[in-house]
Amino acid sequence: MNKIHSAAPLLFLVKTLVCQIAAAAFVIVTWQVVPHMSLVLFGACVLSYGMATLFSLSRPWRIINLFIPLAAAITLFFEMPSWIFLVVTLSLFVVYAPAFWTRVPYYPTPRAAYSLILAELPTDRPFIFLDIGCGFGDLLTFLSARRPNGSFVGIEIGILPWLAGWMRAKILRRKNLRIHFKNMWSEALGHYDYVYTFLSPAPMALLWQKAQAEMAPGTLFITNTFQVPAVADEELSIRDQRCSRLFLYRMKGTPAPRAA
Repeated sequence: MNKIHSAAPLLFLVKTLVCQIAAAAFVIVTWQVVPHMSLVLFGACVLSYGMATLFSLSRPWRIINLFIPLAAAITLFFEMPSWIFLVVTLSLFVVYAPAFWTRVPYYPTPRAAYSLILAELPTDRPFIFLDIGCGFGDLLTFLSARRPNGSFVGIEIGILPWLAGWMRAKILRRKNLRIHFKNMWSEALGHYDYVYTFLSPAPMALLWQKAQAEMAPGTLFITNTFQVPAVADEELSIRDQRCSRLFLYRMKGTPAPRAA
């Protein structure tokens, strides 16, 4: 897994900083020629977003780059206390910071996919389900309530999402739901009958290698939107705004029984 710990995270951070430096420079230069706040601010936001797109940053990070110049301007214009901007920045950091190391931004599973995933889970036998990058635990909370015969495990390295998910699991007191602060590369996939993930294109090839090496024959690997370098055994359409798809990969061997 050495490729994950390459120079890519640093490059990702540099690209983000370049976007904001370019936006700030645009404001300084343009204001001397066109002293019109709304036009200058609009141009800075568009420039920041455009550069983020040019650098192939993920959609959530492009949107963040779009709004950072606007947030900075609002803070200055209304003379807001600096601690407010600090709190917002820290909140974004604890949610999105892992993306600098894993190249996996926060992608919540669309609600429309919940029933499709649920339909793959059996009702007549025990099983163990893993959600890699479970975020706030919304999907796991939904599934664990409807499949009491299953055990549901989530792993997450975003501090705020993990903490919220962990607290939710404790409050609900469900014996079949656990959420851990853990890196996906250190989690052994051989324990699970179902592995679900909604990450980004960056880690999928290596994650597929890990799944092939560790998951037992007949178990199911499910990925949302981002495919692995293999032909899926089944594709399911998600009726969301992005027209996303679920890709199902059955590990080679004797197929496990489908959900009842």
